[in-house]
Amino acid sequence: MKKTATTLILFNLFLTVFSQNIVLMDEYHNIVSNTTIDINMDTSANSTEEILVTNTSFIPDTIKVTRTLYNLSNDDKTQFCWGGLCYLFTTTTSSLSLIINPGDTVNFAENGFHAIFNSGVTCNTRTVHYKFYNINNFSDSTGLSLRYNCSTGIDESLNSLSVISNAYPNPANSIVTFKYDLNGFSKKGKILFYDMIGNLVKEVTLNDKQGVSKISVGDMEAGVYFYSYLVNNEIISTKKIVISHEE
Repeated sequence: MKKTATTLILFNLFLTVFSQNIVLMDEYHNIVSNTTIDINMDTSANSTEEILVTNTSFIPDTIKVTRTLYNLSNDDKTQFCWGGLCYLFTTTTSSLSLIINPGDTVNFAENGFHAIFNSGVTCNTRTVHYKFYNINNFSDSTGLSLRYNCSTGIDESLNSLSVISNAYPNPANSIVTFKYDLNGFSKKGKILFYDMIGNLVKEVTLNDKQGVSKISVGDMEAGVYFYSYLVNNEIISTKKIVISHEE
């Protein structure tokens, strides 16, 4: 089974991720709010996806999950878990909610979210959409789609072959270092830094196909930021970095 995150989203859509208090991340801490995750799998196979959920507000959020199913076959089986309870195919909305404190991130071990999909024998594409919402403020919501593809004949995006290391050190003081490798078909790469509310604070162009980029962050205020790795103007990954300026 092979999976790739679809990150072909417009720039302004990316910024809206940070205007919401609920942020979704995959197991590698890439932000996946308002995106589709493609999961390539064989027929009669199983897939389990864990999604981390973060509350970026200054007050606790009480969150529920609702689910919409698309194009499932009769022999497919799916369930999701939230708040310490796992729900079967017939359930659309979690009966339990989960309180997430300000700045906290919950994983499955902490009664957070994961989705289970058991593919039937039919080879087609199925999509399951999950929406996470604050029961005290319905406008505070976000979601993602899990798209399960039959693995036969599916090609990877060339941009998905591009890689970048985690920021080092993290927390950073004055210099942060990345090791990156653009695939041979890519034309250009960038690293963009955003503050917690989505303002672009720094942009760095990667001029070589591969190498090490050392970026000065001494001019950035201490705090938490997100950095995005772009290849051919498509977001490949987004992760978090802390600037401390400690001596």
